[in-house]
Amino acid sequence: MSNSSANIYLVAGATRGIGLALVAEIAEKDPSAIIYAGGRNPSGSSQLVEIASKYPGRVELVKYVAADKAGNEAIAKEIGRSMVTLTRLGIANPLGKVHETTVENYEEHFSVNVLGPIVLFQAFRDLLKASALPRFIAVSSGAGSIGMMDMIPMDMSSYGTSKVALNWVVRKIHFENDWLIAYPQCPGAVDTDMGAVTTGQREEFVKHFTLRQPHEAASILVGIIRESTREKDGGQFHNIDGGRYLW
Repeated sequence: MSNSSANIYLVAGATRGIGLALVAEIAEKDPSAIIYAGGRNPSGSSQLVEIASKYPGRVELVKYVAADKAGNEAIAKEIGRSMVTLTRLGIANPLGKVHETTVENYEEHFSVNVLGPIVLFQAFRDLLKASALPRFIAVSSGAGSIGMMDMIPMDMSSYGTSKVALNWVVRKIHFENDWLIAYPQCPGAVDTDMGAVTTGQREEFVKHFTLRQPHEAASILVGIIRESTREKDGGQFHNIDGGRYLW
């Protein structure tokens, strides 16, 4: 799957929800794209396998486990010289108030949502630096905005804490790497099985937000990413409507 003129993407967390929709959107809208679709068991996702079959030679399934240093380095060796990275979408289950949430739950969220993207960036930094237009986009959440904390109606202590830390890391990456487009991107409220549905708070979500379907959010996100520049977007906390969130 080598092609020096191709737009190369790694979508880490591609077996469901927004990640799956991003793979489908990129494959359909960008004929030059080569997409590496990562997940713990990518071949176990019938929808992802179907997309790969629809675009032979353009969608490659790879095993991706958050914070797995050796595994991430192996993917980096496989992919090659130039790419765009969308980090793993993360976890958000269960949700609860600070006094209700176990330390183990905080640790799990931090491992996947913060250490996962850090390990991914470390593994791919050299490849990104070799790219003509490198981007490292972390999928964050409005729950990671300290300034908007009073506006988020659900109890998201462990999830929100991990996204605050993720935002800090990606903004730090922006300042440390003046050749890179890096920023955290909120996909908005999306009706996925990882989000409000499995956390049991879907009814609360729909009282406050209009839920987009994954393919709708993916279409908007891909457009934002394609038009992004370091000068305009780097180190900013993006929302899906084109604005910026408070940190």
